Parts: sequence; C-alpha cells; structure tokens
Amino acid sequence: MTDKGYMGNSSLKRTEVPLSYTQEQVLEIAKCASDPIYFVDNYCYIVTLDHGLQPFKLYDCQKEKLDVIHKNRKVIIMEGRQQGKTSVAAAYILWYTLFQESKTVAILANKASTAREIIARYQLMYENLPIWMQQGIKTWNKGDVELENGSIVFTAATTGQGIRGKSVNLLYIDEAAIIPNSIAEAFFTAVYPVISAGQTTKILITSTPLGYNHFWKFWNDAMNKNNDFVPLFIPYNKIPGRDEKWALEQKRQLGELKYNQEVLCKFLGSSLTLIDSATIEYMSTCQMVYSKDGLDLYEFPIKAERDDEEKLIKKPHTYVIVADTAEGVGGDYSAFVIVDITEVPYKLVGKYRDNKIAPMLYPSVIHKVAKDFNNAYVLLEVNRSEQVAYILQSEIEYDNILYVTKSGKGQRVTGGFAGAGRTNYGVVTDKRVKRIGCFTFKSLVEEKKLIINDADVISELSTFIEKRSSYEADEGYHDDLVMTLVLFSWLTTNPYFKDLNDINVREAMYQERIKQIEEDIIPFGFMTDGLEDEYDVDSGDAWTKEEPKSLPPGYMSSNL
Repeated sequence: MTDKGYMGNSSLKRTEVPLSYTQEQVLEIAKCASDPIYFVDNYCYIVTLDHGLQPFKLYDCQKEKLDVIHKNRKVIIMEGRQQGKTSVAAAYILWYTLFQESKTVAILANKASTAREIIARYQLMYENLPIWMQQGIKTWNKGDVELENGSIVFTAATTGQGIRGKSVNLLYIDEAAIIPNSIAEAFFTAVYPVISAGQTTKILITSTPLGYNHFWKFWNDAMNKNNDFVPLFIPYNKIPGRDEKWALEQKRQLGELKYNQEVLCKFLGSSLTLIDSATIEYMSTCQMVYSKDGLDLYEFPIKAERDDEEKLIKKPHTYVIVADTAEGVGGDYSAFVIVDITEVPYKLVGKYRDNKIAPMLYPSVIHKVAKDFNNAYVLLEVNRSEQVAYILQSEIEYDNILYVTKSGKGQRVTGGFAGAGRTNYGVVTDKRVKRIGCFTFKSLVEEKKLIINDADVISELSTFIEKRSSYEADEGYHDDLVMTLVLFSWLTTNPYFKDLNDINVREAMYQERIKQIEEDIIPFGFMTDGLEDEYDVDSGDAWTKEEPKSLPPGYMSSNL
C-alpha cells in the first residue's frame, strides 16, 4: 500500500480509502467487535517505563474490569495508584468507538491536560492497530478525535460547564475523588442530565480514594445499593508481583497515611477530627425516601394512629429541628437537621441545605417541614440575626420554637419568655455553647446514641477539625450541617430537653403557651388559637385530621 495516511501519518487510515479484506481479516474484525477483552488483549499497545511500547497483555483483574464495564451501564471502580485503570478505560473507549457507529464519548478529568493524557493513550493504541482494522480519521487533535463511522471522543475538565448541553453515549470520569468540593456540586448537577439522557448511556467512574467526598458518596451508595452503579474494587494484591513485600516497601516510601489511602484504598478524613476517624470509617449512608429542593429525607414522619373509636393506638414520634441561617448568596449554607428524639439512640431522619435561599424565604421552608414532622420543636441559631426566628414566630406564628435565656450562668433553653436575663428566639453559638456541644456530640456519636446516615454530614465530619482550641471546618470545606448537630447536642444537655418527650409536661407546656399567647394579645383584642376546627389535641400532641401517613408527591414544592 502506497497511501501516506492521515496528514502524512502512515499509521493512520484516511477517510474514503477503499481496502480489500481477506476472509481471515473479516472474521477477526467480527470477533473483535463482539469481544472487547479479546480485542484489547490481542491488538492494543501501551507504553511502560521499563519496557517501552509493548502489547497490552491483560491481567485477570483487568479482564474482570473490562467485563464489568462492558456488561453494565453505570460502573464505579476503586483501586490503588498505578494499577492501570486509565489504560483499561482508554482501551475500552477505543473498542467502543471503533466497532460502533455514531457514538460520542466524553473523557473528563480534574484538569483538561489530564484528560488529554488519557486521549493520548487512546491515540497510541489506535496508531498501533493494523490499517485494515481502523476507521478513517476525520479529526485527530490533542483534545478530540472523530472517526469515519461517526464516533467522536472529546476531553474536558470536570467543571459545571464541561459537558453541559451535550449528548454523550459514554461518560468517563477519571480520578473522580480529585474533583474539588468547591465545584463538585455544580459539576454533578451538569452531569446527571447527561447520564439520564437515554436508557443506554454509559458512565464509568474510576478513582483512588481521597477523603469523604462525592466519590465516597457514590461508592458508599453503590455498595449499599442506594444507587444503580455497579461497584468494583481491585485490591493491590490482584496485580502480579504486588505481594506483602511490595506493600511494605510502598508503606516505607509513602508513609502510613498515603499508604492507607493510595495502596489500601481507605477513605480517610483530615487529621485531628472531632469524631474519631475509626468511627467515621464505619459510618454508612442509607437510602433516601425523598429528595428535592435541598431537602433529603431518610424517613417520613411517624404520625399518631387511632382505631375506629378514635382511641390512640400508636403515639406520634417527637422531632427536633435545629437550623442555621446563611446570607443566601452562594457561600455558606442555610441548613437544618431533623432529629427523631422519641427514643435513644436519637436518629437523624432528614436535612436541608441550600446556599442560595434568601433569609426571608427560609422560615417558610422550616415551617413546612416542622408542621409535617408532628409540629417539631425548632431551635434556631441566631448569631447573624433574629430575622428568621422573628418571621417564624411573629409572622408565621409557629408555636414550637425553643427559646433561650441568657444570664450570667450561660444560656439555657426554655419553653418561652421566662426568668431573669435576656430571652432570645434561639441560641447564640458562643465559646461555651460550642465547647459543650462539641463534647456532647462526640460522646453521642462515638457511643452510638446518635445515628447519622447522611453522606453530606459524614463528609463534613471528616473535615471538622481542631483549630485554635476549638473545632471548625478544614480549609476549603463547610461545617454548616455539623454545627446544627453540635447545637442539637448542646440542647440535649439542657434540663428542658428531657421534658420534650414527657407527655404530661408537654401538655402543661402547650397549655402555658396558649395562655401566654392569649395574654399577649388581650390588649389588642380577642383572638382564638385557630386549632379548634383543624386539629385534635391529645396529651399535648397536635396533628391534622386528614394528615396523610406519607408525604404527597408534591412535598416541598416551590410554592412554599
């Protein structure tokens, strides 16, 4: 053959170049098209440090990897450093685009340059294919390739704009754990429409662990069958030659921390975390029953149940909501947690987090959720301002706000305005409150008296570290959710807390609150409490007569 190939590269076939195939070549193309493992093992080449260009002879674990990728739509793979995960992915992408028409593949990495390194491996393999097996080349650049059969491969960085608006048949995200937390949310918001665009769209995520971040969440959810990703872990000892002696040498070179993370593939948080790292390591997520508009629920509220004679046969659960308020301009999050305090261990059953909601709209969200959760008690953090608390109490007129009285002895929770000292609509997080809250939170979690199954909370715990004789988020991370749980933990140390589940005490508190409201409004005219026609009241608990036992489809809609 005298053809000079694509752009003078004789290793690449030009478009519209007719070829004559032998019967053997036809059969071989057909065999490769039906079996990616056979294709890679017999026709792909890689470059190694020790031997240069050589055939890509697959290890058994790499054959397993290819098989899992090929047979499943969504795959997440965790393995250590230098185990060939990128080369295997590049080889599969080569098979995918070579033997199928009009397929678009996106290769994404933390940096555009890293993504281009991956496509370079793809191109190396392509150039070393026999000409008779190749498709003609239409585009051949550092960042993208287009073949004569209509298949395309392009690269991008893992940013929110990387593939927004593009139709992709196969999405490959390399070293997903490296995506910075600051852009991870925007990135995956952009990616999910691409993933769900079609029933055959494939996504492959590979990475070595790097803390309790978005990759850990995907992996943990996959392991617990809370998403539809197929997880595959490739331990180091599945690679030939990597025995205990090799592992010990790696530990000596890398140090214990990097060894545990990059060789053993352990998820590790920051050092000096409030919660013991061993406790965090064994935490896991559970499947959400509802997720929309910043609200994630792991359980629907457990309501009161009555028999045909209206006799109470099942008591409603008692819930506490602890809320923090941000400015709503895209920085810190306005966040609250929903904790079931009916019995010990207490249980985190839901959370809300949004960094763009305006403070004046936030009270409506809190009110909606609090009402649904059996008129939950609400503790508000009021360091920045009392605006949210004021709207919730005075304009919305929500009764179950926990007031906090401040005196020389610190702050204590009350059922209303009472006692000497200043009474606020919520708690001011000062050094004393934070110190007591952190100590109590640590005890509750490590002694399994507070159950946490939320990925975002666990992620924050892994970076909530000791700083300047206190605890706060590590540089570049958030602690909005953790701090609401710190305040919840402080709440549990208040004498008032134990009364929240005491039916007789709650009835007395309820009656006292109604009396207080009536006394407050007498000078301005008579006003009923508004509960007579809409609510039944039994032992201080209130519920609507027609309240469903599960939330309706439109729960937490935008019309709050």
